[in-house]
Amino acid sequence: MAKILIAVIIGIAVSTTSVYGYSYNKIINAVIESSREFNIPTGLILSVMREESDFNINAVSPKGAVGLMQLMPSTAASIGVNPYDPIQNVIGGVYYLRYCLNLKNGNIALALACYNAGPSGGIPSSTYTYIKNIAAFYKEISR
Repeated sequence: MAKILIAVIIGIAVSTTSVYGYSYNKIINAVIESSREFNIPTGLILSVMREESDFNINAVSPKGAVGLMQLMPSTAASIGVNPYDPIQNVIGGVYYLRYCLNLKNGNIALALACYNAGPSGGIPSSTYTYIKNIAAFYKEISR
């Protein structure tokens, strides 16, 4: 059931279609396995992914964040993943989200601010919209 939900949300069919040598099925499995490994709800991961990249594997932000979870290359390097590899990007993004949750004592809003703006302090006004968008999508898919 989770695979079907994720495939529908991402807007792709679980098939032999591939990107960078990975089938979409492997990317979906990476979301599910990372959810379990890092104890983060799949819906929250998908909500972050939607807000960060709109599920675009090739997304690159103006500041240089890349991939589905929009990892900065320096962040990816610090946790030992290749941000251009979709599977590693998902795993690294979920790992970093868990880091932010731990840093912010499980407070999801503060963890999302950490994920978006970095762990060291100031929160730009755009981060408030970011958090609201993730919360709205998370609520929608968690029904």
